[in-house]
Amino acid sequence: MATIKSLTGAGWLKDADDNFTAINAELAYTTGLHVTPFVFDTAANDATSPNPVSNKTVAAHPLAVTIPAKAIVLGGHLDVIAAVTSATKNATIAIHLAKANDVLTSTEGAEANLTLAAQIPMAALKAAPIKLAAAKPVTVTVGTADLTAGKINGYIIWMEGE
Repeated sequence: MATIKSLTGAGWLKDADDNFTAINAELAYTTGLHVTPFVFDTAANDATSPNPVSNKTVAAHPLAVTIPAKAIVLGGHLDVIAAVTSATKNATIAIHLAKANDVLTSTEGAEANLTLAAQIPMAALKAAPIKLAAAKPVTVTVGTADLTAGKINGYIIWMEGE
């Protein structure tokens, strides 16, 4: 923890400057991890350009959220806001950045797991963190059957690499 000097009498300006230097050094040490939030909502369209597609359809849906080049992606979490459902009860979702299933596998993203208030860790990243060569959008792939409803808030944890 940064040591802060008292600001009294002569030399207070230098002490104030020293305090800012100490605090900045402390912040540089504690801000190494980043959390990038994203939302997958079946009531919205994806970020496909120039013709966005409904997030309900069986397809890969790039979102308008990007993880930067050289990021080392360490983990993440899903918070199911509205249960993900389909007419056939067997839809899946997978999430990827660099290659299929590298963030969340379709097994983890099975409809049966995506119930209201479910909390799902991104186990694929914990098992095998990834480093991005280029900036990549968060992409959610709907598989097996079209979705009828659902909303998921996601959080991807990463740190800057070289």
